[in-house]
Amino acid sequence: MDLMYPSITVKELKEILQNEAITILDVQETEDFEKYHIEGATNLPIGEFVTEAENLRKDLTYYVISKAGVRTVRACDYLASLGYDVVNIQGGLNAWQNLNNS
Repeated sequence: MDLMYPSITVKELKEILQNEAITILDVQETEDFEKYHIEGATNLPIGEFVTEAENLRKDLTYYVISKAGVRTVRACDYLASLGYDVVNIQGGLNAWQNLNNS
């Protein structure tokens, strides 16, 4: 089954954040999340997904980010398979930092 969900760049994410409040789900491990994350993001480590994902609200769109953007694909695949509305953020926090430091 090929799950379809949108992907956006960190530049697009920055534009969205200037105009609306969104729900960002950060799938980094907790220690990495504590070091660096986007303000207002919710931490849900990929290792806890299977047990915690069912507690998420189905009426929200989740913008999913990780450090490099690799784990987001796994997280989005899983959440989409459960019927959640997800958006993959390409490039992850590394790209976000580069965007904001340039």
